[in-house]
Amino acid sequence: MRISPNISRALKYFIWIVAGFMIAFYGYMVFIAVFSYAFHEQLYSIDPVLFLRFTLIGLWVGCIVALIDVFVLSRLVRGLNFLLTLTFATAFNAMVSLLALLCFVLVEDYLILLQNPGVFLLYDRLRIFFSGEFLVLLLYLPLVNFVINYVGLVVQRIGEKNFWNAIRGTYQIPHEEERVFMFLDLYASTALAERIGHRQYHDLLYDVFNEIAEPIALYAGEVYQYVGDSVVITWNIGDGTAQMNCIRCYFDIEERLRKAADRYRKQYGHVPVFKAGLHAGKVTAGEVGGEKREIVFHGDTVNTSARIQSECVELHEQILLSEELLFLFPVKLLKQFIIRFKGSISLKGRKSPVSLYAITRRR
Repeated sequence: MRISPNISRALKYFIWIVAGFMIAFYGYMVFIAVFSYAFHEQLYSIDPVLFLRFTLIGLWVGCIVALIDVFVLSRLVRGLNFLLTLTFATAFNAMVSLLALLCFVLVEDYLILLQNPGVFLLYDRLRIFFSGEFLVLLLYLPLVNFVINYVGLVVQRIGEKNFWNAIRGTYQIPHEEERVFMFLDLYASTALAERIGHRQYHDLLYDVFNEIAEPIALYAGEVYQYVGDSVVITWNIGDGTAQMNCIRCYFDIEERLRKAADRYRKQYGHVPVFKAGLHAGKVTAGEVGGEKREIVFHGDTVNTSARIQSECVELHEQILLSEELLFLFPVKLLKQFIIRFKGSISLKGRKSPVSLYAITRRR
């Protein structure tokens, strides 16, 4: 059973927030210990009990902030730009985290009083907390929330895989990879843009690209580029060929657009249909650019994929794939599809022609 990308994304963000707060409170514990040692003040005694306490604080505050962020804040900031989202989310989550921390302190002190009545007055304990440690946390927690939200927004915009690739420096040194590429292009896009106008055409592309984002993530694909009304999707060779993910991705996209046909017809007077070309092979992957660095793939595989997609109109097919890719799929899975040989095309720079196949699902 596949987990919906929306659920998976929410879970990852939830875990990211909780982990961020746990690390932040561990850092706070170390800071207090160093501060105490430097000024000869025994604010905390570093022991397993203190470590457990800060672990519980991090879990509690992180879970509260994450739940409210995922189910409430994400709706409040929808449609805001990066700066406004970052500012509002930081302020909102800082307030939530302070309230969650205060609740933890109240419950903690109440439980201590239940076990040891008369040890201290709750009023005095809270007065000490608000006049001392609370002031430090009032500065520290907004900073923590700023970092968590900033990194989360960056990951959202550049993609999780690209983020971790940048952190690890995966593409800092160019290297060779085997990948699957799928070029998707809208049918009759030029005539449509002229008919409905460029602004409405942009809105159509916005809706379509949002529509196809879920199946791309569901089948382990990555959006390599948006080029006008085209989308270039790529997989590493294992993810793309396992369970025929790249092919299933296309048919899932086709099915979703078909189910949404009435909505598109009513809003735009047009039902979007993609033609697709797929190919697999070796590419050179690496970073390029100065001020704006970008991961690019160079090689015959990319050019061949684009050329295959351009043959869809000529051969009257919605999806075409190369023989090289076809032979990488498990034979038992191919039985679920109808495969038809469509001929071969010659490409500049290639000694041998590329054999093309059309593929359709068995009903």
